Amino acid sequence: MRQNEVLIDTDFHRYADDHEALAMLATLHKRGELRLAGMTTVTGNTWARISAEHARTAVASIGLDDLSIYEGSGRPLLHRQSDFAHRSRLFGAAFGGAWGNADLLEKRPKREPTGRSGEKIHAVEFIVRTLRESPVAMTILSIGPLTNFAQAIRLAPDIAQNIARFVVMGGAFYVPGNVTPSAEFNWWFDPEAATILLEEDVPVEVVPLDATDTIVLDSERFSRWRDEYAKHALFRSFHEPKFAEIFVRKPEYTLPVWDAIAAAYLVKPEIAARLAELWVSVDCSNGPSYGRVVAIKDPDAFNLEQPKRPRAKVVMDIDATSFWSIYESLVFSDENAN
Repeated sequence: MRQNEVLIDTDFHRYADDHEALAMLATLHKRGELRLAGMTTVTGNTWARISAEHARTAVASIGLDDLSIYEGSGRPLLHRQSDFAHRSRLFGAAFGGAWGNADLLEKRPKREPTGRSGEKIHAVEFIVRTLRESPVAMTILSIGPLTNFAQAIRLAPDIAQNIARFVVMGGAFYVPGNVTPSAEFNWWFDPEAATILLEEDVPVEVVPLDATDTIVLDSERFSRWRDEYAKHALFRSFHEPKFAEIFVRKPEYTLPVWDAIAAAYLVKPEIAARLAELWVSVDCSNGPSYGRVVAIKDPDAFNLEQPKRPRAKVVMDIDATSFWSIYESLVFSDENAN
């Protein structure tokens, strides 16, 4: 495990995988093995404001009242909500997050949030200020659309020099997307923002669907957790209400734990069973490939000059045994038990 300063940028929802990622890093924060410098929210799975409310409830429930949360961008740079129904009909957009399928997500927290809200500044301002003032290069965990960071790096390009690692859950490289046949949700929701980040001189490490969708929670593992962790506070407040009913109705049901895998990779990169180094961008053309990853191994094959920006590290495969070991030891830790 690495000791470092970590900033989380998220479209947090209390019953989504962001919650699991937070719980993992919260354990290490409490142990002093890393320091969570703050959390910023962005519209994606849900609206940035609701995301901030859910995040405040979550940090309070796991005893992180000292973690400040900053509400960020309420909409993508260019992608419009009014286009969602049209894109769904034409290109098969299956899930709109904050824009559609709202019945899949709880709109309001179960109880009033009690965590710190931070100063009344925008998330983008907080990101710029924090990176400029930090005495050490920071690690970023981005587990939502990249709207906040695209704006921050355009506003203050100098912040790139104080980013040690930028771990991002996003993209579908050589597998189908999960929102359209060609695109993963986070990068589809704001592909222009993803493109901006990927074109900058930032040490990007991508955890895409290629890796995350090979590891799923199933009824067998859930049953074992219920036997072992039934009294654990996080199991009772998160896993039980999220999964118990659906596994009874559909024993064959499985679900990836996308953001939790990105968090596990952040703290222990050795769980990556296979890495690729690629120049990465995102298709922003207005058509069926909107949000699709464009990955180049060898620029010469495209008659392009060698890009000067660094290649991204792309996690193509994850060691499942190592991941679940990290997940259980951090999520169901004594630090999260109350």
